[in-house]
Amino acid sequence: MPKMLPFEQVTAVIQGGYCCEVTERVVDSVRENLPGSQVIFSTCDREVPETLKGCDHIIVSEDPGGYIYEDRPFEKENNINRQIVNTLAGLREVKTPYTLKIRSDFLLTGNSFLEYYDRYSKIDDQWRVFKHKVLSCCYYARNPRSAIPYPLHPSDLAFFGRTEDLLKLFDIPLMTHEQAYWNMKDIMQYQYVPEQYIFINCLLKGGHPFDCRFYNDCRPVNVEQTERYFASNFIFLDFEQFNLLPTKSDFCLHTHPKAFQSCYTHIEWMRLYRDNVDLQQEVPAVDEERERIEEAYRRYKKYRFLANLCAFFPGSKRLRRRVRTSVLEFLLK
Repeated sequence: MPKMLPFEQVTAVIQGGYCCEVTERVVDSVRENLPGSQVIFSTCDREVPETLKGCDHIIVSEDPGGYIYEDRPFEKENNINRQIVNTLAGLREVKTPYTLKIRSDFLLTGNSFLEYYDRYSKIDDQWRVFKHKVLSCCYYARNPRSAIPYPLHPSDLAFFGRTEDLLKLFDIPLMTHEQAYWNMKDIMQYQYVPEQYIFINCLLKGGHPFDCRFYNDCRPVNVEQTERYFASNFIFLDFEQFNLLPTKSDFCLHTHPKAFQSCYTHIEWMRLYRDNVDLQQEVPAVDEERERIEEAYRRYKKYRFLANLCAFFPGSKRLRRRVRTSVLEFLLK
């Protein structure tokens, strides 16, 4: 794929919930940075206007619903089935050889991410899943050697690659109720978290070997398999490299640095690539992104201590949690 790929060969599949102002900004950002590309908005929301500005196609699928694990205010749903339905419906309408899959709450800030597509092109065929490597985000691609040891956990925030490869990734069965509530005795009730579920089912469908039996099954064999699959099938880019800008504070390093700590940086992925695929690959000695993450986390710990002090009063656990969270987010912002 040449560096100056004609944008007409790319379709952007924007998937997720519809929010008038945010969704329109996302569509505009794709139009601005990939002029001439096709734009598909794929959602389960019924309130999407048929004339959503800038979209070539709008796909509204039947909502498969989500899974809730704790009955408390603001509890996030497991939306894995919505993501599969939306993304697959969009991909099936793509007529171009390449697709950018992006969430409906992420803005596209440029197109230089395309320059990474043919870098790091070597692949160990024993671990090949896709026809060509797929661009993916560092966040939240979990490092199984970290404090959150989730194997086979690439990020699902955005992908760029051959349309046939993204179809291979998302043309998988929906998560069943039994898989979603796999272990009712623990707080973690699912067998696999959403990102794992997507990639593991892609491996299953393709007949690729793996031995990960549940979400934190981090035996040495699973760590090794994760690193080999990641080195030969993905290129992990940070938000700036991927030209992505989140619209929610949930994905901001300064407000949620702990979530970033267990993720690969681009430099750390380069080391995987060197150690497992291309011994000649040069890797920078200094990882500035890792240094930024650790500095942000040190700041976070200091403010979290202050937030805990503010929430130290008699009252319900739910109220104390809300106070602690509010104070912490205020200080970090």
